[in-house]
Amino acid sequence: MIRFVVSILFLFVTSTLIADEVGIISFVQGTNYLSGPRFKKAKEPVKLGSILKKGDTITTEDGTCEIQLATQATVRLSKFSSIQIEDLLNPKSKSTTLKLVGGKLFVKAHKPTSGVPSQNQLSVVNPSFVAGVRGTEFLAATPEVGGVDEDLNKVETGVYVNEGTVAVSPDKKGKQTLVAENEEVLVSGKDLKKQILDEFVKEKMRIFEEFKAIKEENYQRIKEQYEKNDQLMNDYKGQGKVD
Repeated sequence: MIRFVVSILFLFVTSTLIADEVGIISFVQGTNYLSGPRFKKAKEPVKLGSILKKGDTITTEDGTCEIQLATQATVRLSKFSSIQIEDLLNPKSKSTTLKLVGGKLFVKAHKPTSGVPSQNQLSVVNPSFVAGVRGTEFLAATPEVGGVDEDLNKVETGVYVNEGTVAVSPDKKGKQTLVAENEEVLVSGKDLKKQILDEFVKEKMRIFEEFKAIKEENYQRIKEQYEKNDQLMNDYKGQGKVD
């Protein structure tokens, strides 16, 4: 397993670009794919350092991958899982929304270094539930897609909180249930059952100890370099059409 360690590779000074926030693949193992409107192929392989944008879908098969969503959060997909980035730090609402298509998603929302509570909203949505968080660690679980993760397949549909508090509702308009540290809520239709966190799941969430956030200044450099490369590619394509 290789973890993506960001180094300062850019020796030149660039101006700050006003552009959409991006996600960065910071860890990858096994077979994982990217898909979405901006990709030429139906499935593009996930690589260490791959850039993700709003509208992208990430699907794991026999592997896992870890994604840093701007500077807001780090998430990890387990095997046979899929998420779509519906919104990523929307400029107006400052909200990020992840659609959990299926499988298991570990979420670590980063706390601001200033110590002041963040106003940025992070939500995980699924036909079974909506989970809204700030500065917390939790596992969102649904049935796997395309296979079975033997390590986690016994984890029932629901939200499991390792740290902080998560507001869970059966849908976007439903009544919220606050799930605190060391608690879980199991979801069955419109019914939410809150209880003490299962010891098996608690042990699995020790994986959060491995999460490492990319520093904000390094994230900004990666983002700016991506935008420069993207602009150069667009310019190159434009030149190719002249004649």
